Amino acid sequence: MRFGTLTHRAILEPKEYEQTTMIWEGRRAGNAYKDFVEANPDKDILTTKEAMDIRLLANRVMDHPYAGEMVSQCTDFETPFTIEQCGLPHRGIIDGMGSWFQMDLKTTQNVSHYALERSIYEMKYYMQAAIYQRAAELMGRECTSYFIVAVESSGPHHVQVVELEPHYIARGHLEWERLLNKYKAWDGKSAHSHDSEEGWMMDAPGYAPPMDIGI
Repeated sequence: MRFGTLTHRAILEPKEYEQTTMIWEGRRAGNAYKDFVEANPDKDILTTKEAMDIRLLANRVMDHPYAGEMVSQCTDFETPFTIEQCGLPHRGIIDGMGSWFQMDLKTTQNVSHYALERSIYEMKYYMQAAIYQRAAELMGRECTSYFIVAVESSGPHHVQVVELEPHYIARGHLEWERLLNKYKAWDGKSAHSHDSEEGWMMDAPGYAPPMDIGI
């Protein structure tokens, strides 16, 4: 969580990152370290390795031909919002907005096609896209495209840029409203169980690549 927050800041708000971090060259132990922390109460204290990892990751994003250009085209960064949907309040922060697009920066373990496809679906980032596009619309912004810039948290920090299809975001909007209506109808007591006494047959998921069986 902290690593992701600091990498966001280093990429999207580099001046803010430089002003809010301090590097400690040593072990996080002993009186000297405690004194250093106390002397910098409003700073995020990084070890030399942490600072190096964040800088390498940020450089990988900014050197990427699509990701770096997209960040440079953003006119707004880390924009907070509060909206209401189905009578319920929502808060969030939009990573980046340009004249025609929104951008969401994600750190993840694997940016290969199938791994990223699975993460976006299982983490419901397409629903997040629906929420953020709605927030931008209420701000008077016409962001017709929504991109996810994904970067691996471990070296060599591969980067991938994907644009979510409009119908995928529309699916997110429908699921969002259905979940909100279920929440409003919830009595606050009942719980859902995933237990199954019978079990079931399982096949490879739909996003698994086809196998060449050599026939």
